[in-house]
Amino acid sequence: MHLKNQTFLLLFALLAAFACDPKEDIDPAIEAAGNMKFTQLMPTTAYATASSIMVSPNEKYMIFFGAHKPFYSKDGGQTVEELFVYGNADNTPINISNDGLFVYGGGVYDLDNIRSGSAAIHYATGVTDSGKLVYIQNDGANGKTFFIDDNGTYVSTGVRLEMDEDFYLGTWGEKMGFFDWRNKVIAEFDVSTQTYTQTTLANMDYKRLYGLGNSRNKVKTAYSYGYFAYAKEGGIIIITPEKEIRYYEYPEDYRIYRNTEGGMKLYKDKAYVNIYDRWGESKMHLATGNSIEPVDNVSAIAFGEESVFTQGFLEGGDRFRGGIIKTVNGQQEYLPLDMGYEYPAGYMFGKTYLIGEYAYAEDKVFNRNSEAYATSPIGNITSILHDEGRTIVYTATGTYTSSNGKDWSLESTDPLAPELVTKGADGVYHALTVQPKSYQSPGGGPITRSVDMTAYTSNDGINWTEVSGSSTNKAGRGPRLIASDGVVYMRDTNPGVNSVAYFSEDYGVTWVSFINGVNALTGEDVPEGFKTGHYELSTGKFVSIVFEFGGEMMISVCDSSTSGCTEQVLEVSFDAADMHTHDEEITLTASDELVFNTLEGIYISNPLK
Repeated sequence: MHLKNQTFLLLFALLAAFACDPKEDIDPAIEAAGNMKFTQLMPTTAYATASSIMVSPNEKYMIFFGAHKPFYSKDGGQTVEELFVYGNADNTPINISNDGLFVYGGGVYDLDNIRSGSAAIHYATGVTDSGKLVYIQNDGANGKTFFIDDNGTYVSTGVRLEMDEDFYLGTWGEKMGFFDWRNKVIAEFDVSTQTYTQTTLANMDYKRLYGLGNSRNKVKTAYSYGYFAYAKEGGIIIITPEKEIRYYEYPEDYRIYRNTEGGMKLYKDKAYVNIYDRWGESKMHLATGNSIEPVDNVSAIAFGEESVFTQGFLEGGDRFRGGIIKTVNGQQEYLPLDMGYEYPAGYMFGKTYLIGEYAYAEDKVFNRNSEAYATSPIGNITSILHDEGRTIVYTATGTYTSSNGKDWSLESTDPLAPELVTKGADGVYHALTVQPKSYQSPGGGPITRSVDMTAYTSNDGINWTEVSGSSTNKAGRGPRLIASDGVVYMRDTNPGVNSVAYFSEDYGVTWVSFINGVNALTGEDVPEGFKTGHYELSTGKFVSIVFEFGGEMMISVCDSSTSGCTEQVLEVSFDAADMHTHDEEITLTASDELVFNTLEGIYISNPLK
């Protein structure tokens, strides 16, 4: 018996020792958070945009008017630099010669010798493809006359312009084009032969097209290699070098007053115009031959001797926001130029959702295996819910489900796309729509922000029923999470507001205010250790993340939606500049990984379990 007792005591001691092993007491989620590693999921990509593109005929020189500043290239789009010209550059069409000369605002610039903030090197009305400079000026009794540059000095041709100089449309090849649409007169000046021809198109009938005609604000005209074009609200007219007049009426849904706002691009017998439909959506159309048809993925266009250049997005390419596309014999590729993205409304990618091997950001999807971008088949995502092997995705066009992030089923076309969704322990789905509002007094001052919220329930996470009496307005930017136990929490973040928050325990149906840490309904202090999460893990734990100004990440792992939190401070391996203002763009995967949107691209953490 004595030996048996000793053996029993020894076994008990060993079991007690193992039970008290500190490693066994560490919460796996806390340990995973403390040892968090970050892997780049998507790098930032090259960026190029253009609302208008100009290309020299030999395709060596290019000018791009982008969203925020003009750029140019002098090596066929291999590299790009910011363009500096006298005055404010805009989308005015510019002809570029084969030796890099162009005229802007009456000044001549040389792309081989452009200087920051420099004035023009010469003055002119236009420049031909071969580089001949032409100037129209008064020549005494002869009136407006064409002068041609000869080694820095303009020499009169003796040829007179027979219409107002304001009708000049540009130089293509070796000819200058003019179109007095009010009097239906077209004209060309051939610089190489120094001859001027003018034709009145008496049989041209503007009334064949819908809309008001002959209004300077509603008419656009263009010239290209002997072709002329006229556009107004309801259609386009193209005049060929043989003086054939072709009429192109916009499709019925596109005959509205706005349809001259975007201007027109003409290349020989092809007229491109970006027109609006009656619902306000725009679409590029091409008028040529005997028809006018919509053109996909074209917002700007230019032509070289052998290539077509457009602004757009290539399916299966390596750029998220697209770029300048060069098309030769039907083959498309991005020009390598990179204008540099300035993040005017957040980071490069915005909020990114990883579903299987596919990362969804804005209207694009990134394939982790091929490292290529494509247009998302489900559009922009409002929110997602990982639900027992399937992912439910809510978008403006409908609700979709998928088990792999690639193959999608459209479950509903109901426009309801709640910002916050969860599944309760009872199997009922709960959601909140969160509509932001802002107000600034007419005299200026700080902007006051608030949100309208409405609660919904569902038996399947797809078809929703509004909870009667749940619609409410609260000051601030809105909640980050609706927890599976019904907890929803948000703070009033408006300037000058001190410690005001709102708390719900029934999925956002009813709310109580917390003012300076006191429950305004009961007068009780908020419990010690009270803290709400930003993300709910599949294990039932809750996580919140806050970035400090210095880039340190404070991560809390909590046992419940309101308490039991362990906080740790981590140094991250990516550039965390400004993450303190963008931590709401972090998302959670079905595998409990955190996805971070940073200035260096998208990063993903190890699983927190």
